[in-house]
Parts: sequence; structure tokens; C-alpha cells
Amino acid sequence: MLFRDTIGIETEKGMSFVDITDRVVKLVYDCKIEEGICNIFLPGTTAGLMVNENDRMLIEDFKRFFHTIDEKKLYSHPSNAFSHLRANLLRPELTIPVSNRKLLLGKWQSIFVWEFDAGPRKRELIISVVGD
Repeated sequence: MLFRDTIGIETEKGMSFVDITDRVVKLVYDCKIEEGICNIFLPGTTAGLMVNENDRMLIEDFKRFFHTIDEKKLYSHPSNAFSHLRANLLRPELTIPVSNRKLLLGKWQSIFVWEFDAGPRKRELIISVVGD
């Protein structure tokens, strides 16, 4: 069986992140697929997906790390190359096992969308759940 839906999010101007864990957990539970996999796909080239701990200090560490790709440096793609470079440190898709209608995330794992583009964006994520 295949279930597919979308999740819309709005990001802030500049580097930002959105924790989408609760929305994906609810979608997986509501789709009634007991056992399978959940794939999350983010169309776009200036944002990325991450699974990690939602800890305030760790988030600040990630921000400092991403800022090592300098926004003021001269790039061949002058408008927002830094956004594309940062996004490529992450992934456009994630696949997570599903069991008993639940994502099999670790105790401290959360699902984030990181935005790196210069302005706020409306992003749409495609969530596909495959299984029985």
C-alpha cells in the first residue's frame, strides 16, 4: 500500500530551521500503514533535511558550523551560492522505518528542515509511506 501527502511550512528570512517531527509522526499514524517505510522529500536546492537532537545549544553549534560557508565571499553563482553549498551538506530526502504506525526514531531524534536561502520561503515536503 502507498500513502502520499504533503506538508507545507514557512521558513524565516536567513538561516533557520523548522522541527517537523510531530507533523510527520501524526501523518504516519493517520495513514494507517502498520509496517513499512516513510520517505520525506524536500524539493528545492537551498534547504535540506536533517535528523538530529533538538537541543538549543546543539542548534547553535550547527548554525555556527553552517556559517563557516561565508555569505560575503565572491562565488561564481553570486546571488546565493552559499545557500546551495550549505544545503548540500544535508539531504533532500530521508527514509525512516515505520512499525506499529510509528516512526522508528531514536529517543533524541527529531526531523528538521534547515532553510539557507536569503529570504523566507514557503516549502512543501512530500511524505510517502509504503507498507502494509
